[in-house]
Amino acid sequence: MDDENLVTDTTTDEDSLDVIEDEVQEVTLTSRTYKVTNGRIIGMTDDLDAMVQAIDKIMRTERFVFPIYSDQYGNDFEELLGKDFDYAQVEVERMLTEALEADDRVGEVQVDTIERTDANTLTVTATVSTVHGDVPIETEVNMGESGTIN
Repeated sequence: MDDENLVTDTTTDEDSLDVIEDEVQEVTLTSRTYKVTNGRIIGMTDDLDAMVQAIDKIMRTERFVFPIYSDQYGNDFEELLGKDFDYAQVEVERMLTEALEADDRVGEVQVDTIERTDANTLTVTATVSTVHGDVPIETEVNMGESGTIN
């Protein structure tokens, strides 16, 4: 056999691993899920729209209540019922950040404002930085004993 016709592979195992890691990362960054509107599945959605939906779901789900979810999923806002506003203003930021950063697609949660909007309610606005882009959120936390979290 002629040495001129000999083909050799010059890639190393390390090069191959880098390519595989890049491919896996591309696949993982795509978020595809069912699109739910008014409690009904109306199709599929992905990327930023899927993140908006995931964030909304986390904000509506109380942590430790539903056995279908892990103990890392949902929020702890119910713990703020009946607490004074000074305590709640400090804790709501931590709780919001903790709840959203449990999703590995979320990079950072930047709380913009926490305002007392009436005798029993805090309104929180924030920006959630995700692998698909930034998602602005606004949520109300009801502090009344018989209130609900929105």
